[in-house]
Amino acid sequence: MKRTLIILSAFLIAVALLVYFLPVTHFTIQESAIEKASENIDKLQKRLNDAQAKYDEMKAAGDSEDKLSKQQGRIDKAQENLDAGLIDQQKVIAEAQGPAKALSLFLAGLPEGLEVNRIIINENNNIYKDEAILAQFDVLRWLALCLMAVGLMLTLFATSGKKQRLLTIAAMAELLGVLTLLVIILRQAAIPVKSPYNNPTVSFLAWLPVLFLVTSVFVKAMTTIQVKRSLIYIFAIALSILSIFPFYIMIINATRDTYQIQQGLSLLPGKAFVNNWNILIGKNFDVLLGLRNSAIIAFGSTILSVYFSSLAAYGLTVYDFKGRKFLFSFIVGIIMIPAQVAGIGFYMYMYRIGWVDSFLPLILPAIAAPSTVFFMRQYLQANFQISLVEAARIDGAGELYSFNRIVMPIMMPAMATMGIFSVITSWNNYLTPLMLLKNPDLATLPMMVRTLRGDIYRTEYGSIYLGLTLTAAPLLIVYFSLSKYIIQGVALGGVKE
Repeated sequence: MKRTLIILSAFLIAVALLVYFLPVTHFTIQESAIEKASENIDKLQKRLNDAQAKYDEMKAAGDSEDKLSKQQGRIDKAQENLDAGLIDQQKVIAEAQGPAKALSLFLAGLPEGLEVNRIIINENNNIYKDEAILAQFDVLRWLALCLMAVGLMLTLFATSGKKQRLLTIAAMAELLGVLTLLVIILRQAAIPVKSPYNNPTVSFLAWLPVLFLVTSVFVKAMTTIQVKRSLIYIFAIALSILSIFPFYIMIINATRDTYQIQQGLSLLPGKAFVNNWNILIGKNFDVLLGLRNSAIIAFGSTILSVYFSSLAAYGLTVYDFKGRKFLFSFIVGIIMIPAQVAGIGFYMYMYRIGWVDSFLPLILPAIAAPSTVFFMRQYLQANFQISLVEAARIDGAGELYSFNRIVMPIMMPAMATMGIFSVITSWNNYLTPLMLLKNPDLATLPMMVRTLRGDIYRTEYGSIYLGLTLTAAPLLIVYFSLSKYIIQGVALGGVKE
């Protein structure tokens, strides 16, 4: 059975390689023919120009009519050769743009309707005069071919002694080939075409090599445990990279200027960090003031929210009183009400009691956090033994003492988890501080970042990314400091004793 699956996997790779190899080679040959025809036209045009220049010189020198007539014959001959060359070039281009070329474009993973020969692109759009931008896709095409060939060879030569290792390496090569093909398919849709805003679509045939390779990888996963384990690792690594990549790009863009950012993504840092910092300071972006205000609001509201929500969850778990279930249901129901619905009423109430332009309405209402209460109660029901509190009562401990010394250490993973969520929510909150705070000295970091939008003439994206980086840095520090508690909270919350 395993041998049959390996043969099936090799067959799938071979089909993908065949489907992809023929169009790529055909595309390369046709492109070379077009370039060769263009070079021939340039040579013929040069000969015609030289003959015409020679004729002008002879006429200016007063040569005889016989010599001028012979030179005119050379000009006519050069013109005939040029006309013939132009006809040959049109034939080559027509053949390249015919049905065979269209089919090769589909199978090679190119969007339908794209004109990929360099001459046509440069005639219609001067942005891509640098052929290195287009040549990089040629490298990707051949890289995909090599990866598929490596996967096929390793699959065919997988022996009984080293079968698992070879099949694992083959599966990784095929996955890299899939990623390369996806880059080719998705990225080349951005190449300028004659009508670049017509939303060109990708033909289904372009996805066939990708489909065959993915199927081959899963067939290998059915034959050996090592491939399955490797796929799990690769999937976990890919998710980690996807999670970290936006933050990495944000930090990199903080070191690049506006022009570089508008040109596209870059994995390497730029040299405009100092300039972005000067622009940031020049726009009255007080980093220390914003950090202080955001920290007071975020950490103040988080401490109150986590502590009093844990205390409420403790009461709903330990004490058996009438209406406990109704009260808990009421708390859960409040979670379903969007905060924006009560925004106007909340502002009017804060205005009437004189708390506008103050941190108090951003901190004190955090005591009533229904989502935190719900999470804490569920955590206590899964991991807390009421007998601990009963033993403390027998020893004469008060309720607050029992909660602070016995219950809180048990709830620490859940408190750290909700603390991170609360800090992130409060730190990134923009609407409520904007609604309540009018004094610039009380502005939070998100409010300051909003002022970096720029005027109608120019927006400094580098300074905006730098401001976003400074805003996100404290959150990253808090998360990495308390991440182990999140893991503990998930692990303990998933087991009920």
